[in-house]
Amino acid sequence: MPRIDEIDKNFQQNTDESGLVYIDCFTAPVRISGLPWREKNQNYHRMDDSLNPLYNVGVRGLSPCTAGVQISFKTNSKRIGIKVDVEWNNLMPHMPYNSSTGVDIYIGSGRNKKFFKTFFVYLNGTDHYEDVREFHDGEMKEITLNLPLYSGVEKMLLGLEKGSVLEMPEPFDYDKPVLFYGSSITQGACASRPGMAYFNILSRKLNFEVVNMGFSSSGKGEPIMAEQIASVPLSAFIFDYDHNAESARELEQTHQKFFEIVRAAQPDLPIIMLSKADCEDGIEATEARKAVIYKTYRDAKAKGDDKVWFIDGQTLYGTEDRDSCTVDSLHPNDIGFMRMAQVILPVLREALGE
Repeated sequence: MPRIDEIDKNFQQNTDESGLVYIDCFTAPVRISGLPWREKNQNYHRMDDSLNPLYNVGVRGLSPCTAGVQISFKTNSKRIGIKVDVEWNNLMPHMPYNSSTGVDIYIGSGRNKKFFKTFFVYLNGTDHYEDVREFHDGEMKEITLNLPLYSGVEKMLLGLEKGSVLEMPEPFDYDKPVLFYGSSITQGACASRPGMAYFNILSRKLNFEVVNMGFSSSGKGEPIMAEQIASVPLSAFIFDYDHNAESARELEQTHQKFFEIVRAAQPDLPIIMLSKADCEDGIEATEARKAVIYKTYRDAKAKGDDKVWFIDGQTLYGTEDRDSCTVDSLHPNDIGFMRMAQVILPVLREALGE
């Protein structure tokens, strides 16, 4: 069990006025999950940087956003701090800064992770922030940090008390991640903090690694995205880009083709298809889009594919108080995300064989 100040002789030079010793998370003995191309990219980008010219402009711009990325470790430090340099801040009127740019803290291992506190980001307009949080005791505990949903992390330092222990966390319950592909909702808009986005809720419930490929207005169902997803070994795939298709006709031109690219590469991969939860474009248009997605599902089942599931998006918010589930009649708030997770959870359990 290495002490933080023994891991590298240079760390002692990083002690600040708070008395914490700081270490670069990217090279520290911690687990960084949610970055399939981390070793190749050598950064916190979610997509393979070498293929940037093939992505649409939105995917290129949003790839640095660390939605779904988690940093986990064990420590007995009574305090932990972070110092974060972001590639850019993303201040939006309908989403808290502590969600778009901040980091929240969970304590516990396996399926017993509980929210503790948030590292606050202040509205100072800079590309750097730092904060310290104190625990109630110096007992050994597992910590999970959920990284920002809508800002790119360029560098993140983790601060622990001198002489404290730093260890790797307990393993996930699944060897391979669950991947989510879709729109701004899939990226986490508009949770109050990163841990409340539906993919992070599901990750805690079933203890799996998240790979998030949600891109605001940019999950268009292009073949290059299907090929990238198909190249990642997965435990399950949540397929949800209804919102970003301009129309049911456009969705029809891409949805089944996208599914077939992934299915050809991973014949036994459980795939869950979702339609959108709102009716912003009217009930008739919403139903037409849902019919396209259901047809992809129905055709796969007709061919003997027993590894596909369909979730009607109109069930995601429930039947009561649906108006309480969003911040703008479109993007979920914490209530909306929690209800989404509750509907998806039993389907995902079945898909994973639980």
